Amino acid sequence: MSNNQINHKVPLSGRLSYGLTDGCGNLLYCIIGSYLLYFYTDVFGLSVATAGAILLFTRLLDAIDAPIWGFIVDHTKSKYGQSRPYFLWLCVPFAVFMWLTFTTPALSGTTKIIYAVVTYILAGIFYTGIQTAITSILPNLTRRPGERVILNTFRMVGGNIGAFICMTFTLPLVAFFGEGNEQKGFSYTLAFFGIIAIVLFIVAFKNLREVNVEKIKSIPIKDSVKAIKGNWPWILVVIANLIFLDSINYTFIHCSILLSILSRR
Repeated sequence: MSNNQINHKVPLSGRLSYGLTDGCGNLLYCIIGSYLLYFYTDVFGLSVATAGAILLFTRLLDAIDAPIWGFIVDHTKSKYGQSRPYFLWLCVPFAVFMWLTFTTPALSGTTKIIYAVVTYILAGIFYTGIQTAITSILPNLTRRPGERVILNTFRMVGGNIGAFICMTFTLPLVAFFGEGNEQKGFSYTLAFFGIIAIVLFIVAFKNLREVNVEKIKSIPIKDSVKAIKGNWPWILVVIANLIFLDSINYTFIHCSILLSILSRR
């Protein structure tokens, strides 16, 4: 591969497509942070304690699935590239399980709780996989440091736009589609957002190209685990991040529970 190929400027279509990836992710997943507790308690009919426990339990799983996805993507070899194919492979299951998370089948008791846990966990797992690919593809798009900064800027802007659309239009769309029935409204809204996300992820997949996939010898998992032993800077950073993220999740869950209780008075 020539230096011109590796150091080329990513065209505008590629920059916009990279922004679409994070925009699509936030368009769907920000709904969880904003409305899932309300949906579980006021629409799906779970108790506040049960909903809070589900949110806390599933958040703890992020400490497990993120490094697993990193390992999977790092060892991916396909004709489409290393990270890029996950936009194509994961966009449909991610959208489907986000839709299922906000859909209310006629269930009761333990079955309803199991349904909520399974759909939410799988939606989070597929989201983590797509986010891992979004992050890992950046250095493979170009070797130019300045171009990477530009691409990351497009990603940040796209993510903010996706979050803005989610926060601004979710409840109006729920009211529009549901016509007074929030169960139908949330299900139709997530289906609508999901279709948009799938289409845009496929557009991003078609427009992005990985031209800088390094040929690095794969390290066995057991050797990677051995490398952690005695690596105190790495261990301390991981512990600090886990405490930070758990604190944020703990605060978010309890504030959400309090707001849910107050909204019923």
